[in-house]
Amino acid sequence: MTSMEILDDLISRAEANDVNSCFKLGQKYAMGDGVEADEAEAFKWYMKAATLGHTDSEYIIGKCYAEGIAVPESMDEPIMWFSKAALKGYTEAVRELNKIFEETNVPRDKKLFDYHSKKAAEGSPSSMYMLGVFYDLGIGTESNAEKAFEMFSASAERGNIDGECSKAICVLRGTGTARDRTAGAALLKECADKGSEKAKCELARCYEHGIGVPRSPETAFGMYSKMADTGSPLGQYHLGRCYMDGVGVEKDPIFAHSWYDVSARGGCLDGEFGIARCLMGGVGIEKDREAGLKKLNDAAARGQTDAMIMLGNMYAKGSQVKKSAGTSAEWYRKAADMGDPYAEYVTGNNYKEGNGFRKNPKKAAYYYERAAQHGSILACHAIGSAYMSGDGVEKDEKKGFEWCSRSADDGFLKSQFILAESYARGRGVSKDPAKAFELHTYLGEKGYGKSQLFVGTCYLEGKVVKANEKKAFDWFTKGAENNNAIAQYYLGYCYANGIGTKPDEKKALLWYTKAAEQGHTVSRKLVEDYTGNEVAVKKSSPFETYRFAADNGDREAMFILARYYEDGIGVETDLNEAKKWYNKAASLGHFGAKKAMLRFRSRRTA
Repeated sequence: MTSMEILDDLISRAEANDVNSCFKLGQKYAMGDGVEADEAEAFKWYMKAATLGHTDSEYIIGKCYAEGIAVPESMDEPIMWFSKAALKGYTEAVRELNKIFEETNVPRDKKLFDYHSKKAAEGSPSSMYMLGVFYDLGIGTESNAEKAFEMFSASAERGNIDGECSKAICVLRGTGTARDRTAGAALLKECADKGSEKAKCELARCYEHGIGVPRSPETAFGMYSKMADTGSPLGQYHLGRCYMDGVGVEKDPIFAHSWYDVSARGGCLDGEFGIARCLMGGVGIEKDREAGLKKLNDAAARGQTDAMIMLGNMYAKGSQVKKSAGTSAEWYRKAADMGDPYAEYVTGNNYKEGNGFRKNPKKAAYYYERAAQHGSILACHAIGSAYMSGDGVEKDEKKGFEWCSRSADDGFLKSQFILAESYARGRGVSKDPAKAFELHTYLGEKGYGKSQLFVGTCYLEGKVVKANEKKAFDWFTKGAENNNAIAQYYLGYCYANGIGTKPDEKKALLWYTKAAEQGHTVSRKLVEDYTGNEVAVKKSSPFETYRFAADNGDREAMFILARYYEDGIGVETDLNEAKKWYNKAASLGHFGAKKAMLRFRSRRTA
């Protein structure tokens, strides 16, 4: 092709909203590369690329307005474009904002929120999009997923491609709106067809993991390849990742490093992270851990969340760096504050368990809920459980049920168990014994011991289903062999009384003993009364004994465990854990636990 034909082809693709072609045209006219230099024409194509979400172009447009290049000098427009680029980790944009406001930590400054609120009220779709980001991440305001979705939608209605893409992601994840993965993926495709690089990557990720579309790593690889071939640095990074991790293609370390290098040369921070991985692992290049670690730290410092997470993991394990729970937690929190759902979930765990931070149930719940809003299945379960028990949040069983429903829909067994128990007791949803039995039966067949106990009890007592001693015996057998202490007790009871099987005193004693050794108090008394010998409980301390029994549904053990936490018996005093176990015992009808909860409430209002 002649140079003129190449230019015509580039213009044709740019007019069809190919974002990289728009940027390349901006570069050509800015530098006089094969065309006569023309500031106005350069600005035109940079602006189109910026409007389509191209980060370098957003920064360049900000500079144009700040310095009066091709457009009248402005104070408002640079803030708009620099803040868009800064939120994506663009270091130079952060510096420009710091100069404007003469203070640090600008991306979290309320001045930015106030500025974009004013511009959004005047009808600016870009500022509406920015407000969506601020509400989503809690920048300059309280985090509010519903407001974020509202602002993204308003921006999308006015044709802003960033707003359209973010709205699609909200629908895909269920952020501030009902989750609909099929619809979310379809909206992403619409944005991708309009040229949004972010939408293309998110849609490819959907194919990579089977989210809203049939899982097809090969399709994802093809999409990344097409992006890379058209010069997208982000697509080049992901193509390198595919070759490195074997996503839709055979692993090829040489290709992985090559594509990372091309991406990094194109100014993509993700490409820098990829090179750091190659250096540290000797992938497609000679191993140099020191150089890799330096590049990894640099990428993390510049806002690359995967680099932050990798450092968090390294410091947690002491891998190639000195082990430090505090440093690990800080890196995870930095990535969490930039909206990475996995980092948000880990940060929630760190606050809950006291890993690197002091235990703080409220902060744990805050990060769990953010991660859940951003699509983390594990976080949906964690925040759902928190609302069910009132751990770090005001107790709200309806919210707890709704969050656990999301992770249950994704096949998370622990959440499915909470739903089954909720239907059985009417917690957060109308009581529905038949639905509870259906769910517990499914879980029992999957090997869930507590559900096997539940189903066995239903057949034994004739609850929901017609009494069937043989089926009760079979389910208790499953639960007992699954090491559930209460199922072991019931199996002993069946053998002792000939329920669903022939009476067998030896087998009854055997199963009673197994349950007693795990701390089941009724079984222990039965065995000791029968044999005259004390049962040696396998657990090493009273606290551990009661914890095991509590975990297996013994309400008396829950009450005692709560007292241990409250008084610091065999464990460090933890009033939040005490309250949690009192609450669980109270929900099962334990009178002493109900009184204890009243005592806790009076303490809170005093």
